[in-house]
Formats: sequence, structure tokens, C-alpha cells
Amino acid sequence: MTLQQISGPIILDIPTDPAVLFLVRGMVERLACRLDFPRPEIDQLVLAVDEACTNAIRHAYNNRPNERIRLTFNADPQKLEIFVRDFGIQADPQRLKPRELSDVRPGGLGIYFIQTAMDRVEYEIPPDGGTLLKMIKLRTPQGNQQNS
Repeated sequence: MTLQQISGPIILDIPTDPAVLFLVRGMVERLACRLDFPRPEIDQLVLAVDEACTNAIRHAYNNRPNERIRLTFNADPQKLEIFVRDFGIQADPQRLKPRELSDVRPGGLGIYFIQTAMDRVEYEIPPDGGTLLKMIKLRTPQGNQQNS
């Protein structure tokens, strides 16, 4: 798939059921593969989107089923944009910071994983409620990738 074959955004509405996140992970992986992201970046993208959806389920909806999350994907030659929009409890952007890695305890690393995977991360509070997470990953041509 080339970028010319992707016209306009891809929009996916999912229920707040963790059991459907495998579909989101699969879609992100396949899209990133088709856009020629290197495997390590694909894995990071999948993890970031999974964490963003999980955070929305847990924090915006307090694990309530039958709510919804909207994912929007936009790709161009320079970047992949992934927006995760919930319609639940609004997040306080000042409190959306990763915790210290030295603070060893279960959970709480989602924001860290998101910020590590992405080149740009922004949170917006829409006037009609909820939270909009904007994640941007810049594209680097495969031929310019350095071996790690």
C-alpha cells in the first residue's frame, strides 16, 4: 500500500472492552508495516496505541463497558498521526506525566511508553468533553535507517 492509496483519515470506533484491543493492535501493526516503518518502531507504535486505549478505558470510563473510543489515523510522506479520543471523564493535562522508572510498582507506565514511542504527544480537552490524545510518529525512509 502506498500513501497515494490512503485517501483521507482512517477512523475506527471501538467499544471500551479490552477484549477488542487485539483488533486495534493488529490494525496498527499492519498499517505501520504497509507504511514501511522498521520493525522496532512498529512494535513501539502498537504498544503506544494499546496503552492509550487502555488508559482511556481505565481512567476516562472507569472500566465501564459499552462506551466508545474513536481512533483516527492520518498518514502522509512525513508522518503518521494517531488520535485517540474518548468521551468520558476529562483528563487534567497537567497530571498526564510519566512516573519515574525508579518508582517500581505494577502499572503506571503507559504515558512513559507513549512518549518514548512517539515523536510528538499532545493532549487536548475538547469543549464537548472527554480527552483527545494526539500522537505523531515521523517517518524515516527505510534506506536511511541506521543499524542498531
